[in-house]
Amino acid sequence: MLLTLLFMFGVLALGIALMLWHARLVFTVELRDGTARARRGKPPRAFLRGCEDVARQYRIQRGRIHAVRTDGGVQLRFSRGLPKNTHQAFRNVWTPPPGGGGGGGMRATG
Repeated sequence: MLLTLLFMFGVLALGIALMLWHARLVFTVELRDGTARARRGKPPRAFLRGCEDVARQYRIQRGRIHAVRTDGGVQLRFSRGLPKNTHQAFRNVWTPPPGGGGGGGMRATG
């Protein structure tokens, strides 16, 4: 009885953790043979084109880029298949969505 109850709570905790992770995920881009495809969510088209350019430039065969919502906005996370020297190139083609904070308070608006 106790073992079953512990198992149920473990499964429930795992389910909650997965739901929280999924809620933070904005989109996923899969790179394969120089092409970029949206696997989850809706990344900006310009970002997909930029990812394809970077993938061709660095001759990347496979990898994934995840956009994750954090307290500071949206951050890009990279799969292990993407070399570290390419991460900044992908960040350079990323344009964060507008309205992400900043820009001043009442004095800035007039």
